[in-house]
Amino acid sequence: MNKTIIIAALAAVLLASCKKEEIVYENVTVDTTIVNVTEYNPEFYITDLEPITETVMPTFLSKGDKVAVCAASNSFSYDDIADGIKTLKEWGLEVVEADNLLSSYSRYAGTLDERVKAFQAALDNDEIRAIFMARGGYGAAQLLPNLDWSAMKKAPKWLIGYSDVTALHIAINNLGIASIQGPMMVGFLKDPASAEKLRAMLFGENADITIPYNDDCIKGSATGRIVGGNLSLIYAMSGTAFDINAINSILFIEDTGEANYSVDRMMLNLQQSGKLQQLKGIIVGEFIGGSQGSDLPLNEIIHKYVGKLGIPVVYGVSSGHDIVNTPIMLGREATITVNDTEAKIEFDKTFSR
Repeated sequence: MNKTIIIAALAAVLLASCKKEEIVYENVTVDTTIVNVTEYNPEFYITDLEPITETVMPTFLSKGDKVAVCAASNSFSYDDIADGIKTLKEWGLEVVEADNLLSSYSRYAGTLDERVKAFQAALDNDEIRAIFMARGGYGAAQLLPNLDWSAMKKAPKWLIGYSDVTALHIAINNLGIASIQGPMMVGFLKDPASAEKLRAMLFGENADITIPYNDDCIKGSATGRIVGGNLSLIYAMSGTAFDINAINSILFIEDTGEANYSVDRMMLNLQQSGKLQQLKGIIVGEFIGGSQGSDLPLNEIIHKYVGKLGIPVVYGVSSGHDIVNTPIMLGREATITVNDTEAKIEFDKTFSR
């Protein structure tokens, strides 16, 4: 018997011994047409999550407070953040710069070890009352498995940022602690009004938002914790230990540079994971820099998934990656109201000065 025949015979024996057992999933119902959202009710939701019913608010800032500027994502030059740091000092705050602030490794503001240690130092410093993130890009989610949140839970402090910082917001909001989607040090003053709105929010002044009614809004009223941020980050963390807890919440979404089909894919994930069906309301921020191609317009894609949920939708808040970046408090209870003339986001006044 030649070698070829022997090898073939051995292969046949090995394949026969590796018979794969059939895996049967019970009680799974999938609507493959994805036409009527209200009829899509999968029975495989994550079942170990409980609604977060209490908000832990960091103390509002006062002049003389110490704050940190940290970098968890892409690198940058000091010139990029100089105006932001100067503005914080003009607000009367004492600024502590993270050790890795000007570090550079690959695309990042330092190695993972450097970024973790610098951010952890800000979390653990009980004199620091707020952490302003320098910029976004990519890399914040890499820190999450390596961070110790025990000091943050004992003495919560504000986290401010958007885009890639959404990964940190989700982790903090999942602890029941409030944070702020808002301007970062890079480009901090590209819209001075947004920076001033952030100052007012951090110092315990008015945080409410009102926009004129438009045809993409859906009328109604709902109350819940606002959670979310950058849609790509929400999507990327789905199914991980840091998946967003959006049960009975109002979901805020925004993004940049995503093709319309990509937004459809991410909204589909929110639907098929059951998150959309658990919401009380939705706030749609700005989606810029994308491309439509042969797909539906962006507003039609979003409405395909949210239009039949029977919940109010505030559509078109100027928050996200454009010049105007209206800050939004995350993890804090708010009431959204949409009527014939306007759409409002009104935050729980219990914690206001």
